Amino acid sequence: MTTIPPIRPHGDHQTPDERRQLARRFIIDARQELETGNRLQAGEKAWGAVVQMFKIAAERRGWNHNSHSLVEFMGRHLLVAYPEYDTGPLNRALHDAFDRGHRNFYENWSSLDEVEEVVEEVEEVLPDLDAMASAEPRPFTITSNTQRDALRMLTGNYQLQVGDRSDAGFSLRHQPGRNGSGDRADSDGGPEKP
Repeated sequence: MTTIPPIRPHGDHQTPDERRQLARRFIIDARQELETGNRLQAGEKAWGAVVQMFKIAAERRGWNHNSHSLVEFMGRHLLVAYPEYDTGPLNRALHDAFDRGHRNFYENWSSLDEVEEVVEEVEEVLPDLDAMASAEPRPFTITSNTQRDALRMLTGNYQLQVGDRSDAGFSLRHQPGRNGSGDRADSDGGPEKP
């Protein structure tokens, strides 16, 4: 019998372990939804498991992560920053979880078999997603407007430009005395005022 991880009481902050449990619970819930033929909920739960992994990365870095567009920015950035995880199966699972899982919730265009495949793909790549989300931030140089725009949204630093580099991957929580963007930090951890 599968043990279903509990959902903790609501609150402002969830730990990485709580997010991992929630991701696992979403996969279990997705499988239960598939058994009843509810492919819309099953696909959305698979997407929810992916999002929990992205949120682990965002919280570790101090990034904004409370909107759908920010989730997309996180996923794109992580795949560029950690190319060793940018594999065919992971890319396919992420694409399918979004397209045949999340978007299907609203559009109702994926079959039960297609959604079942999504759930299996996501379950298979969850360990890689967890490893990528839990990896230490690494040096990163912004090489495109797309990367710049994503990091502006994630960090809240709208001064970032193509060519800017951060030894801490633009993390706001790593690199003592710095906010991750190369700017000196004041005592509140925000950018120093000019």
